[in-house]
Amino acid sequence: MVFIFGDILRAHSLRNQLSCTFSQDDPSGNFVNEVQRALKRQTHIQDVANGIQTRNALGNVFSRFVDSPKASVIKSVLDSLLAEVGAAGISEACMNSTNLMLAAAINKDQWALRMIDAIGKPPSGILDFNLKWLGNYDECLETEVSVLDNSTGLVSEPFEPQYCQASFYLGQNPAAVMTGGYIIVNIGMCLPDKCDNNSASLVAQRLIQLIPLNFTKSIPPPGMVCQNNHLPWSSSAVAAIVLCCVFIALMVTATVYDALCQYVWIPTNKLSDEKYADYGTKEADSIIGNGHVSNGHVSNGHVSNGHVSNGHVSYGAVSNGPYRYFGDGHANDSFIADAQDLSAKHVSHHKADLKEIKYDIPANSKKYTPGVLGKLLLSFSVLTNARKILNTDQPSQTLTSVNGIRFISMTWVVLGHTYVFGLGVVGNTATILPKFFKRFSFQCISNAFFAVDTFFVLSGLLVAYLTLREMDKRGGAKKFSWGMYYFHRIWRLTPPYMLVMFVYTTLINHWGNGPMWPQQGFDPNNCNTWWMNLLYINNFQDSKTMCMGWSWYLANDMQFYIISPLILVLLFYSRIGGVILSVAFVIGNFISAGVVTNAHNFSANMLVRNRDEEGDPFALLYIKPWTRIGPYIVGLLTGYVLYKTKCKVTMSKIVNIIGWILAAGLAIAILYGLYSDDGTIKFNKATTAFYNATSRTVWGACVAWVVFACATGYGGPVNALLSWKGIVPLSRLTYCCYLVHPIVMYTYYYTQRQQMYWFDLEVSYTFLGHLCMTYGVAFIVSLAFESPMMGLENVILGRAKKH
Repeated sequence: MVFIFGDILRAHSLRNQLSCTFSQDDPSGNFVNEVQRALKRQTHIQDVANGIQTRNALGNVFSRFVDSPKASVIKSVLDSLLAEVGAAGISEACMNSTNLMLAAAINKDQWALRMIDAIGKPPSGILDFNLKWLGNYDECLETEVSVLDNSTGLVSEPFEPQYCQASFYLGQNPAAVMTGGYIIVNIGMCLPDKCDNNSASLVAQRLIQLIPLNFTKSIPPPGMVCQNNHLPWSSSAVAAIVLCCVFIALMVTATVYDALCQYVWIPTNKLSDEKYADYGTKEADSIIGNGHVSNGHVSNGHVSNGHVSNGHVSYGAVSNGPYRYFGDGHANDSFIADAQDLSAKHVSHHKADLKEIKYDIPANSKKYTPGVLGKLLLSFSVLTNARKILNTDQPSQTLTSVNGIRFISMTWVVLGHTYVFGLGVVGNTATILPKFFKRFSFQCISNAFFAVDTFFVLSGLLVAYLTLREMDKRGGAKKFSWGMYYFHRIWRLTPPYMLVMFVYTTLINHWGNGPMWPQQGFDPNNCNTWWMNLLYINNFQDSKTMCMGWSWYLANDMQFYIISPLILVLLFYSRIGGVILSVAFVIGNFISAGVVTNAHNFSANMLVRNRDEEGDPFALLYIKPWTRIGPYIVGLLTGYVLYKTKCKVTMSKIVNIIGWILAAGLAIAILYGLYSDDGTIKFNKATTAFYNATSRTVWGACVAWVVFACATGYGGPVNALLSWKGIVPLSRLTYCCYLVHPIVMYTYYYTQRQQMYWFDLEVSYTFLGHLCMTYGVAFIVSLAFESPMMGLENVILGRAKKH
């Protein structure tokens, strides 16, 4: 049946070509639009048809087609289906509307032919498992059903077309890797919206059974999903829209208020003779107001929380200076405060900025200073928050190489997920995947999983380095504010995380459409397990029910952060004790990962699965903290070394060169050691267990060496590249990038009208598009959700500490 429909499609294409030719000579526009306008005016359908035939002779085309031998076959098949459809157990409403559609197709009504034309048909590449025949989604939904009412002579619209997708199970074949070894043919159907999923399934079954092939007679009813043309808005979706409107209103109001503060409500008396001088501590203190950035505090010295995103030192150690002339704790390009000097009320000068311009504010001049409510509102200012994000200045003693590593790792994550998330919409996977895996260069993409281990290293390193410095400054662990240690991390990460989750899970089904778009959303059970994400324990639940599956990393990182004081306090008071405990954690990581790999016969790469694997490697090996903590411990120990040495280490050139060669060699071995010319992994069971047990920790050690060498002055050109100031703003967006990048990819991939055909240039463009869009969306999310939380923390905690 579907093969016969191909003739209708070709005739329909000829009609479109003729219509285009006609419209070029007709000043009134495309004739199809005229037909539709006429139908909407309830014009008699026969008059419309006669008008079309007279003007462009399309009637002759259709008449020749209908009079052909194949047309009689089509009519016979439709008549058979018309007779069968009433006995199929279909709902009455679906049966009536389907009968109407089939009868109209026999009568050559254009709308019915368009609906049939929109049904999916077999393309090329079936032997390569190109088994998603999606049809024409837009043609289906844009068809206007117009039926002549003989009693009144008017045209009515008894139903709307709806797009459905039928999944026919045809057997098993191990080569069908994308469907778990099952041969499933997905056919797009254009059916009346009076048919629910069950009735539509029975209609599709009857349609397939009429195909004159033996195997079609025994095909069971397919799985059917029909899309809702008018998807209802849930109460949670409405709440998400209201929430977004509230944040937008706050951002607009705060930005206007901020502009007034900075550019309107300022003293008008300035130095008349335009003298230039360098302000000392006293003058700077009088200009700033309270002499402190972020209300005189540095959030307990936690310049960074060491997370994948919030590890940038400039957010914690400095709020990029105060406002111009105001002591309100917000950003200004003219002042960059050093965390080491804040307690002395000293503001360091960036280069020669303050030596060039001086404004003299007389004592009797009045300047506007925002109050507490004003400062809270200013936390939402786009003007200030954008300046914070885009500022490239950083305080002293900042591990600047971390910025470059973080950006490169985020880019690596986007690259890997470009392939992984896109496989579900690619029609040539059976051809392209073996080709990819046979390439030596593809190993860095198939092993992009190690980018997450890089983030674990950076997180542990910054937590140890900054926390130990603060403990030393305060005189030991007992005087250290552990409450603020945990509050700071939770406050900085959780609000943006939960806000993105809320908006994503409630609105995702409304902001896209297409034949592959899941109207129920991408997460199971409407993310009803969100509370596990809130508690950062979602990596312990069934991975198939996890909300925002990529958030497993956030749960692991928070769990590592929570237990870090066990090692940090011990390292602070007893180097040997801390190292012993750290080594114990690493050995436990080795044992657990090796045992799990051996027991379930997991592969060394999740993308190349063993046929006799037992269980899910993602759930059992990839997301559990006891199999991933190794790189984080390496980061903690590296941060401890940098703290003890104060980043001042003397190494000979030979030792430095050996360190770089060893780190580079091990990293290359880990990434490319799995390669074989046929794309398979040649490791035996024991070697695979050893690789899975140790590779992530060894990779972490390689990354730790890069940071250590750059921080101690032995990075050379590598440090110059990683510390480039242009990377700093991109580094600050890493957290929001991680939160939103799968959402950006889902939106692009699953709004495709046809399956994608991948080749190198296509994937390259797709990756670059994902990367740019991810950072663009992340910038907006950071302005709306992340940066305001930081500003609120600074204002609230600063006021509390004053009292």
